[in-house]
Amino acid sequence: MTADEIRTIAVVGAGTMGSQIAYQVALSGYPVHLYSRSNERLTSAVGHCGKLLLKRVEKGKLEQTDCDAAMERVSTTTDLAEACGSADLVIKSVAEDRRLKRDMFSAISEVAPEHAILATNSSTMASSFFADCVRNPARLLNLHFFNPAMVMQLVEVVRGPHTAEDTVTTAMEFARRIGKTPVLVNKEAYGFVANRIAFIAMQEAFKLVEEGVVSMEDADLAVRNGLGWPMGMFELADLVGLDVTENILSQGHYQTGEERWRPTPILTDHVARGELGRKTGRGFYPSR
Repeated sequence: MTADEIRTIAVVGAGTMGSQIAYQVALSGYPVHLYSRSNERLTSAVGHCGKLLLKRVEKGKLEQTDCDAAMERVSTTTDLAEACGSADLVIKSVAEDRRLKRDMFSAISEVAPEHAILATNSSTMASSFFADCVRNPARLLNLHFFNPAMVMQLVEVVRGPHTAEDTVTTAMEFARRIGKTPVLVNKEAYGFVANRIAFIAMQEAFKLVEEGVVSMEDADLAVRNGLGWPMGMFELADLVGLDVTENILSQGHYQTGEERWRPTPILTDHVARGELGRKTGRGFYPSR
């Protein structure tokens, strides 16, 4: 399949990532079927993304007609067969739970057309984990968007050992056509590229503070002013969510067996107290 043959997209999962992926795709002219098991989740997704698009209109960054057209291109459903039955590309964006993802890919494989490319948006689980759940896994790969998906430019296209070359080529071109900048990851490795760099840097910052080398505030200041990154590692962890950060690091430790991924006490202690970052009002820093 070529990028020219991709005409209809299904997005499975209507959380923050899935819904924004759906509307990013719709902004680029594609009809999208957005699936969730929950009608409430679908209603919330449409309302939230509609507000994001209207803000762009108010700021003069999007024409009202383009906003309206994008909203109309997204249809919602709680029927997986309806969502995927006519799709040329299915992007799965559900919770980072291996059993859930495997069950979902098995179900998608039963209802999606044989030619459809099947992509997982997972940031921690390579498509190899699901290859045995899919008929013709040559069409399976990771298509990893970054949060928030309607803003962040990067998409990591991750080739699995089972992935066909034309699947990779088509996925790269599709990412470009929806206004993203794709990078090709030629080999599955935990964290892929951006997250691997960011979370190992985060671990180093955590350890420096734990060892008394530097204060948390000065560690973040050094990253911002010395490396030119937009926020420090502790600020980034608060934004991502300390529970999410802990899960990513735990998965890295589990999958690689490398001690450098093991979550450190400075992180796990906050999580145990329910201090999860901005979403709870306090993490490493009080929300401000």
